[in-house]
Amino acid sequence: MTPTLVSLTRRRIGPVLGSALNERGNFMRAIWAGLGSALMVVGLAIGSAGSAWAQDGLQRFEKELKPQLELKSFTYKTGTAVGTSGFVLTDVVAVVPANAATGDKESTVKIEKIAVDALDFDRLKKDAKDDEAPRFAKLKFEGMTGDDEIFTALAPYGVPKVPVDIALDYAIDGKEKVLTLKTLEINLRGQAKITVSLVVDGISDKSSAMDDGKLRTASLTIDDSGLIAKVLPAMAKEEGIKAQEMVDTALGALQGFATIQGPPTLKALDAVASFVADWKSPKGPLALGLKPTKTAGLEDLDKIMKPNALVDLFGFTATYPATKAGAAKAGPAK
Repeated sequence: MTPTLVSLTRRRIGPVLGSALNERGNFMRAIWAGLGSALMVVGLAIGSAGSAWAQDGLQRFEKELKPQLELKSFTYKTGTAVGTSGFVLTDVVAVVPANAATGDKESTVKIEKIAVDALDFDRLKKDAKDDEAPRFAKLKFEGMTGDDEIFTALAPYGVPKVPVDIALDYAIDGKEKVLTLKTLEINLRGQAKITVSLVVDGISDKSSAMDDGKLRTASLTIDDSGLIAKVLPAMAKEEGIKAQEMVDTALGALQGFATIQGPPTLKALDAVASFVADWKSPKGPLALGLKPTKTAGLEDLDKIMKPNALVDLFGFTATYPATKAGAAKAGPAK
């Protein structure tokens, strides 16, 4: 991606969602890294589309965003205005000039469909204040492919290069200091779909005032259609072991944790253990949830090993269609 696009997305959007997601760990950071690249592509679409958009939207795009973007070419088959500020583009092809960020070679991104329902243009324009993050965005990408390395990152693990769908819907209430991530969905077609949502209190739309974030609720759904079955054996091979050994290690850890837990916690752990055991062919999505008590914070993570703290203090839930009762305490298959 071009330096201008990287600067625009990281400086405007990254600090807000990035700050909240970083608290969830490396998994969330990886998701945000992929999303950041997708948002750069949105910038391509916004900056270069033409008169197919509604006039009001076109005036803002042309004046406030297009001057910030650098593209060798941008084409699309059809462009349709949606209301006064939305738009839908189909068969998009964007070519980013060669630069250091693309390994000194051109990068081409193709997108079957781009739909933008809402975007905080005021906070994305060139003269916006650096410490004011975009307050809202609602957009979708369908069928993203490209020759950038991000689209082939999983190739060494036997995962084919497939179209990617991404959906983002978030808003920041600056007055109440609440970040609501309604949806962040990454779908590798035919491989896996990951969906995240969360609500974090204490998150301001000022980038300099986001140190007091506290999770209110969060959910993560993993709908695997074969991705784990490809990636896990490849990862295990790199470690010189078998995939089942890695699975058994995880099940053994769950078994040890389950021995001191009560029925509510065991019910959730059974769902996780059952999903892990079915890694070769999952029988539906694993849905995880968190709803900490008002007094719970990151400083309470050291209490997680106490009996039932996972449920009583952090409000942990887990569901899986093929859950087997007692799976957590059973441990690895004999």
